[in-house]
Amino acid sequence: MIYIPEYFDLQELACPHIFKKFGKVTWQFFDPRLLKTLDWLRESLNKPIFVNSWQIGGSLDERGFRCIKCELVKKAIEEKRLYVSPHMTGQGADFDVKGMTPTEVRLWLGKHETDLPFPIRLEKNVDWVHLDVRDATTKPDQKIVYFNP
Repeated sequence: MIYIPEYFDLQELACPHIFKKFGKVTWQFFDPRLLKTLDWLRESLNKPIFVNSWQIGGSLDERGFRCIKCELVKKAIEEKRLYVSPHMTGQGADFDVKGMTPTEVRLWLGKHETDLPFPIRLEKNVDWVHLDVRDATTKPDQKIVYFNP
């Protein structure tokens, strides 16, 4: 089932290549768990969350859904490196929260782990927040898995 988030525009969550080719149909490529989790986080924090900025003239365009034309993916392909990312399956997003550091966001999520609508993975030791819904939990009551790239 397609879920359209309340707090995020499609252009903010998709790279420009995908958006320009598919338009609103792009929503079908997203895992609804990611979109519902981002909405839950935005509502729970009551603070703006920023993913991509290309749609308003900014330089950020690969922090949500990525395709094979995106620089990070193209580079991996050119270098013949294996590149499997939740960004390419509509399951992951990188973002910033207004007024909070990435560490503060990760700590907040840890304190509210039981409230999360779905299990998530959080990347550690980066200057942004990476959240994805790729299945990685190992315990029934575990809702957050921390990882290093």
